[in-house]
Amino acid sequence: MIFFDIDGTLFDQEKAEKLAAIHFFKENITDLQVNQKEFVALRDLYQNNFLVSLLKGLSPQERNRMLMRDLFGHHISNEIADQKTNDFLKFYKQNWIPFHDVIPCLEQLKSKRLNLGIICNGDYDRQVDKLDGLGIKNYFDVITISNQKGLTKPNKHIFLEACNEANIKPEQSYYIGDNLVYDAIASKNAGINGIWINRKNRTTYDDLNVIHSL
Repeated sequence: MIFFDIDGTLFDQEKAEKLAAIHFFKENITDLQVNQKEFVALRDLYQNNFLVSLLKGLSPQERNRMLMRDLFGHHISNEIADQKTNDFLKFYKQNWIPFHDVIPCLEQLKSKRLNLGIICNGDYDRQVDKLDGLGIKNYFDVITISNQKGLTKPNKHIFLEACNEANIKPEQSYYIGDNLVYDAIASKNAGINGIWINRKNRTTYDDLNVIHSL
């Protein structure tokens, strides 16, 4: 069994968000209260893990409303803020494209009659929708997503849950993910053969299998 992460592994999330932001900025340039540099800085700020931890008492919708008010002015209503968020998500979805090596890899693995699965953090419906949008959902026999199980990576038990669902032992499986700690090391700690896919540079890591493409 070969398990995969989604974002940064199968899906170029960074590129999709960048292209969506460019489109969103151009579409709203006359209404925005910030210039392009400030727009980029605010988006980066709201995606920063430190800020997310400070605002962890807020729902994703409330955080999105805060961002939109920083971009368009604090006079805008919740309805307008929500609509702007939906506009951005529309542009984001239009840029859901798998990395170039994903389909050939999945096709080759399936041709060898290997079972494939997903283990990732996030909202189940949203992540399954993403797999559908990328056109790759049907390749996977098991899909294990954090909010479905009440467990999040790097907790080793989410990996063990996926193995139980697949009716295999951890040592009989592989896990491929782009995050060194949350994916490669965490899956290894669960007894799975962890593989770090490091697409950005040629860095390696002792005691781990490292690849730079699928």
